Amino acid sequence: MADRERQIGDTDLMDIARDEARARALRKSLQRLADSQSGNSALQEMAREVLSGRIGLREALRVGAYSEALGERIAEARREYEQQSPEEREQQRTAALGYLQAQREEIDQERQQQSARPGPGTAGHSGRDWRL
Repeated sequence: MADRERQIGDTDLMDIARDEARARALRKSLQRLADSQSGNSALQEMAREVLSGRIGLREALRVGAYSEALGERIAEARREYEQQSPEEREQQRTAALGYLQAQREEIDQERQQQSARPGPGTAGHSGRDWRL
């Protein structure tokens, strides 16, 4: 995004997503859509508005121009899906499950890194042997 203003995080999408991995995948999809150079300008605008926190995703879906553009994109995706062979559909499903697993692993890795870092003001000190 050109202007790096406040952006929502994964947790801001938990009311729509079923779990953290799906919330992360949704946020990343919104970022790709917002940053894309080609495509639907209404969807790009919607993604930017949602990512900035100016509008919630549920609320954005009630905006006529956004819901119309999203409806067109969903219809296009459905047509593409219906043209796929059963093998292609299964490959796509397997890839999607793999992507969600990668998101889970990324989240777990970030948590491990955060728990390994000392908190602010501790500078790695255990807190023992401090006296007032």
